Amino acid sequence: MEMVDPLDIRHGNKILLFLLERGEIKKTDLLEIMSSSDSLSRSLLDLINAGLIESKTEILGRKVILTKLTPLGKKVADQLKKADDILAGYNNRKDQEMASIQPLYNRGKQCYLCRSQNPERAKFCMNCGERLE
Repeated sequence: MEMVDPLDIRHGNKILLFLLERGEIKKTDLLEIMSSSDSLSRSLLDLINAGLIESKTEILGRKVILTKLTPLGKKVADQLKKADDILAGYNNRKDQEMASIQPLYNRGKQCYLCRSQNPERAKFCMNCGERLE
């Protein structure tokens, strides 16, 4: 079996983290994180071929495809979760540092939709794209 970097698989990390959080699920539950069933099927096939997830079909009143992590997939998902936690901690610390220096410079315009601060001359929010008044 050829090793594939799950980060190279489209939506691979989102699928692995979703399965880590939920355990064995119906394939259709993954449509919560992906809108296209075709894209989902391709991504799942790539993850199955990489040995990171497994899938089985059961009849539960109707045909249902159950999907879960393999032991290797669980290890990969655990590492992805750790990386996400590290990044979240970094971003929180960075946000706190920015909040402490925010009063030191002109705040500019605040977006009424997302509350992001924008330069005084901005016509559109740099965060969400909403037109600034």
